[in-house]
Amino acid sequence: MTDASLADMAHELQQKGIDCQTCHQLMRNTEDSRIPIPDGEIAQFLREAQGSISLIEMDHDLAEHCKFGKLAHIRVQDVVADYILGNQAR
Repeated sequence: MTDASLADMAHELQQKGIDCQTCHQLMRNTEDSRIPIPDGEIAQFLREAQGSISLIEMDHDLAEHCKFGKLAHIRVQDVVADYILGNQAR
């Protein structure tokens, strides 16, 4: 599942055969992201999913909710930084 800012990524992953939807699709059954979903509500949704859903996100505060709640998440900036730093070490 992606946060609203990564809706394009969700569609691209779907085209590659990966089951990925936006938080609005999964939680509100709509692609309309004009009405924000509070971070706490997203965290609760992930908690109830009991590890069956991982969140791909760019939002620092949402990442903190996930980190401290021990919820499955991937923060894009962290992956990019790890990739760049790993390549510099070579």
